[in-house]
Amino acid sequence: MLNQLTVIGFLITYLPTIAFLTFDIIILVFGILIFKKNSYRYGILLMFSSILSIVYYILYFSIQYPVLIYLLVDDLGLSYSLASMIMMIWGVVFTILNLTSALLLVISVYLIYKTHKVERSS
Repeated sequence: MLNQLTVIGFLITYLPTIAFLTFDIIILVFGILIFKKNSYRYGILLMFSSILSIVYYILYFSIQYPVLIYLLVDDLGLSYSLASMIMMIWGVVFTILNLTSALLLVISVYLIYKTHKVERSS
């Protein structure tokens, strides 16, 4: 069943992940350019944030997370309780990666705002 995943099924399953991976690569390049040009601190935070997101997406692809439960139960013959515990562990790892990345992104956006805030006269 799993090796009959069609191109359409693959695109439906992984297209949002590929789109966000592309966006994170753009943010990484943007952070590198900001840090090299002006050596602002938020360039480093943008780089770390996007690297954590890229690590998340690479892990997501490599373990085939959407079909991992079926792989564990059907192909490896693990019990449902053990497979669900493995899925929960991966869920916690992914949550930690996402929260850390989001926190660094929020901090870098705040630093961008604080650095480039222009005083406006009323």
